[in-house]
Amino acid sequence: MADILLVGADASLLEGITQALAAAGHHVLVASSLTEASFVVAAAAAPLLAVVDRALLSSVTDARSITLAPGGALVAFGDPWTPLPAPVRRLVLAELRLPLERARLSALAAHVEERARRTGRDATVRTPPDSRPAL
Repeated sequence: MADILLVGADASLLEGITQALAAAGHHVLVASSLTEASFVVAAAAAPLLAVVDRALLSSVTDARSITLAPGGALVAFGDPWTPLPAPVRRLVLAELRLPLERARLSALAAHVEERARRTGRDATVRTPPDSRPAL
């Protein structure tokens, strides 16, 4: 299943979401800040889905600082009144009210994973160069 990165300061909320996603078969990484998230991503593979607190996203000036796997997506959660910078707002696939929308997050993770697989951006399956059709 998908690698998912959860980033936020509320440890109890992240723990509940982690348990729900792990029960659905996803591999979940947790970080309390975007700086810590960059270290987590550097130590592991880039996540397919990054679920980040809006309060943390509101201070991001360069949206490229959030590393995702090919075909990955960014999801925001938290206070809907916290404004997001325009470059970040364009990258956000969905905005969720967690923990109320845990099922929606799980379905979204499955959708992003299927979309990455369907478009050939799935990092887990690579076709060796010698078996690709000639163009």
